[in-house]
Amino acid sequence: MGYMLSSLGNLPIEEDVTLYIFVMNRGFKGGRYEAIEQNFVEIARRIGPNAVIAKGFEENVWSDELARKYLGKNYQEVFGLLPALLITDSHPYRLTDDSLRLLIPLKEAEARFGDLDAFFRALTEFATNRDPGFLELFVEEKDYLAEANRIFDVKPNICGIGINLNALVDRLRGTQS
Repeated sequence: MGYMLSSLGNLPIEEDVTLYIFVMNRGFKGGRYEAIEQNFVEIARRIGPNAVIAKGFEENVWSDELARKYLGKNYQEVFGLLPALLITDSHPYRLTDDSLRLLIPLKEAEARFGDLDAFFRALTEFATNRDPGFLELFVEEKDYLAEANRIFDVKPNICGIGINLNALVDRLRGTQS
């Protein structure tokens, strides 16, 4: 199903819907957003009866409302990532702390899938079969060296002169703490 709405408050609650895909943009028209526009109806058709894709008439107001509701107090930080899709398993009136909230910038989707057509196909497959492999593609891999470097403070010292091995690890990794 696909909706074009003026606000989240107009999104009907349907008991059978278990996935919501929200289009977020702040009025900028370009290649990636145009790809959503061109494929919106086809995505709505392919995601089946248990999923909804929705976008707003006023993109700035719609995106602000979505970001505030689903992404919390630092919601404005996401605006640099738009256009994007916000995927959730909860209607805005049924949102909990355990609700799925996945923001997928189209630039990142294009990079991970090779092109937006492949991403849209994978998204519609996920909507119909809920394969967790799709979500796992967006989980950032943990940097165990950075985590260990943050936890263990290694600064050997001989006669008052020492080496900060943590800083050395950061420099070798190309990061600075």
